[in-house]
Amino acid sequence: YAAAEDHVCNISRSLLEARGELARYFGAGDGDKHIASDAVVRALDIRNQAFAALRQQDSDSLNWLRGYADGYNRYLSSVQGKSVGSWCDGAEWLQAITDLDLMARMVLVAQTLPRMAGALVAAQPPVADAAVVGPAQEQQLALAADAAKLDGMGSNAWAFGKARTANGRGLLLGNPHYPWYGDNRFWEKHLTIPGVMDVYGVQLLGAPGVAIGFNRSVGWSHTVSASQRLVYYQLQLVPGKPTHYYYDGRERALRQAKVSVAVRQDDGSLASHDQTLYFSHYGPMLTLPGMPWTETSAFTARDANVGNYSLLGQWRAMGQAESMDAFIDAHRRWNAMPWVNTIAASADGRAVYIDNSTVGYLSEEAIDLWRQRLVEDELAARLYEERGFILLDGSDSRFEWQKDGITPVPGTVPFEQRPILEREDYVFNANDSHWLSNAMAPLSGYSPLYGPEASARSLRTRMNVELIGEGEFSISRIQQTLFANESLSARLLQPALAQACADTEELAAACAAISGFNGRFDEDSRGALLFREWLASYPYEDSMRGGDLFAVPFDPAQPVATPHTLAAPELALQKLAQAASLLDSAGYALDAALGEAQFAYRGERRIPIHGGNRYEGVANLMVSDIPDHPIALLEPTPVNGSSLLTDAGYPIIHGSSFILALAFDDDGPVAEALLTYSQSGNPDSPHFSDQTDLYRNKQWRPALFERAAVEADMQSRVELIGPRR
Repeated sequence: YAAAEDHVCNISRSLLEARGELARYFGAGDGDKHIASDAVVRALDIRNQAFAALRQQDSDSLNWLRGYADGYNRYLSSVQGKSVGSWCDGAEWLQAITDLDLMARMVLVAQTLPRMAGALVAAQPPVADAAVVGPAQEQQLALAADAAKLDGMGSNAWAFGKARTANGRGLLLGNPHYPWYGDNRFWEKHLTIPGVMDVYGVQLLGAPGVAIGFNRSVGWSHTVSASQRLVYYQLQLVPGKPTHYYYDGRERALRQAKVSVAVRQDDGSLASHDQTLYFSHYGPMLTLPGMPWTETSAFTARDANVGNYSLLGQWRAMGQAESMDAFIDAHRRWNAMPWVNTIAASADGRAVYIDNSTVGYLSEEAIDLWRQRLVEDELAARLYEERGFILLDGSDSRFEWQKDGITPVPGTVPFEQRPILEREDYVFNANDSHWLSNAMAPLSGYSPLYGPEASARSLRTRMNVELIGEGEFSISRIQQTLFANESLSARLLQPALAQACADTEELAAACAAISGFNGRFDEDSRGALLFREWLASYPYEDSMRGGDLFAVPFDPAQPVATPHTLAAPELALQKLAQAASLLDSAGYALDAALGEAQFAYRGERRIPIHGGNRYEGVANLMVSDIPDHPIALLEPTPVNGSSLLTDAGYPIIHGSSFILALAFDDDGPVAEALLTYSQSGNPDSPHFSDQTDLYRNKQWRPALFERAAVEADMQSRVELIGPRR
């Protein structure tokens, strides 16, 4: 009920997506994206998967789902004929829901392939008179490839053990980087059932329970894992039969899934769009950049989270855990985290990292054959190098996934073979793989599907290590450290860039701005825009490996210290001149402060926002782009020559979201938090932008946990009574 009060529009839309009805109510969408989404949801049969998932839930999870649906419907009935105060006022798709709708949403969120709908719909057998793929479709396929990596979702998380805190108890920073608009926002909650559960935190809209948070014994956060939940297979096609492939020398036919999608027209009428998708025995066929369907070969993928229906059970067990051992056992028993790491701290001073994400269980023989393929097959090597994709030979049964008879999702890696590390000092993750969960204790020897080892780390990962590597931590130090907004790229490159400027009179103004930049991405940091545009003119990969940006490349023996040292000063000055010209043409002074261009748009308000993007190596991540949501109330146009800047500045669309600083004392948990984009999606609510203002001012608020503290701060009380099922 309370979640619907704040986000009835976003929750309703998310359930339309899970039903495969976006096009029915919103039309085809840009590039037919709604049609593609609906077609894939129907071809993957998400609704029947949800039926199967419901049959696997225990009674508690069923009650959670039914209770959430009842509460949502109760709110919806209370506003019938009234304004809901948001962008979906009067929409015909504001409808009563069921537990099946909620389960379908959870099934959809867990899987990766539905996010790549454009790649699945584009996978069609070659025909002689086929048109050349145009720029629009190329863009859709590129977006699908990015979606495979959960682009737009990241995170930092730090857990400190007894050796790094004053009282010998655990300490946690949760800092998920998630969308600021749409269905994948967090919503804050405190759930209590006396004697059964007392857990505080957040969950994605439309889902019961708490995904990130704390109880009296344990606090935890999630970060998006670098693991590969998809495995790609290249099929050898039968000559003259592009819908048949070889498997161990025998011929197999692809399965066809013919679906029909209702599409709203401009006049409000509905038209039917028929779509055929193709499936191998691994999963759906797809096409991505560099992976076309030809007369001789085609590509398919298997998603490890098909059949992973235990998310609710695992999160409930985590929330009820009364010790770190019980918390770890919740992961061991349910083995259900779809694509996230877990970083946790406990009241007794333990710090634990687990990559419990679900990946395929390949045999050692298959892994060895894949490593050989990296040497012999240019495509397999390029896909792994550029995107981290694992490409196997789909015509060879040796690459099938193993079943151990124990793991809840058959064919996935058992818990005992998933990366885990416990430390008394710290563990952390910033979306790179498990390898450097503690810089002094690298983890190695795991399946390559859990991500690369002894490989280059992002500037943000390296910055995290620099920030937390030494000293005693407290809530206040966590807060100050995160919001210092220090840029590792500036630390490594700014002095040399300023030195290269020394004798360049024609760049005097730009060089003065670079010299005056304080190396932080605070609202008042002058020169930040110029440094950002200069840095973003280099390929992102150069920040990890060297390239034209760093003279000293990555060295696995010094993963935190390399790469370093500015390469090619003359090229750097050329790029600086281009960045200066770009800012000048966009109307910004070369020494403009970050807050003059980087904004959170909350309705008609624009609020200056601190934080850096992925190029800059700032832990407090804020990523800008063009918002694709009705509530944004703006349609920025990209500035020519920049990959980041628009005529609306840098509109924030994702980044730091639910920021939690948690400690334990002798009486229990003590926490302060911020939900950066604020709790409500209703522009008429006082909670639409209140926490965004707090974030701007680097002000935290207490996360009230004890009942007496909550009641002392109570603003209103609503009591809902319904029939017990």
